[in-house]
Amino acid sequence: MNLLEVIGWIKTGQNGELAQALKANPLIAESKTEQGISLLLLATYHRNKIAIELLRSYRQHLDIFEAASIGDMDNLKMQLANDINLLNAYSIDGFTPLGLACFFGQYDAVSFLLAQGANSNLASANAFRVAPIHSACAISNYDITELLIRYSANINVKQQQGITPLHSAAHHGQTRIVQLLIAHGADTNARTDAGQTPLDMALEKNFLETAAIIRQGI
Repeated sequence: MNLLEVIGWIKTGQNGELAQALKANPLIAESKTEQGISLLLLATYHRNKIAIELLRSYRQHLDIFEAASIGDMDNLKMQLANDINLLNAYSIDGFTPLGLACFFGQYDAVSFLLAQGANSNLASANAFRVAPIHSACAISNYDITELLIRYSANINVKQQQGITPLHSAAHHGQTRIVQLLIAHGADTNARTDAGQTPLDMALEKNFLETAAIIRQGI
């Protein structure tokens, strides 16, 4: 058994093998990928809930990025109490604690980070240029999107390929989020780098109700 095998198990959901490996060598839980990402965060990226629980059971302390991603409020609060500068810090792969909490649907963590002063508009420091509101819309989370708006998130911010939050919501047929964004000033005529509007995206996926709402806002 080597680390690459363990990484493969996490990615493919071979959690029985992972459990056996951790039992034989608990220190595996502290390992990181070649890119510097912890196995716990890797499991979170692959939304492998069983692997997350297994790895978490062998870890006493989490860094702020891990804590934000899995919604571990005790560790999240402890990290910020020790170093408030972590609030808007970037992970090894370029994401903020707030961005990760948004992407993984951790409402309590998002609420706490925003209340502590996290920048609601700080985009990822990588090629994706993903702002927290992009992440919330990407997973179709209305409550987190609404919360970010309350904390002055830029409705029309663009990520990689010129995609706005409204584009993302339209692409997923999330009519409630589309309504929310338009009500707060989303640009219904915004175009991606490929020239698509949110309406184009809704129609492409045959989300007719969503398209109708967008047309009303044009």
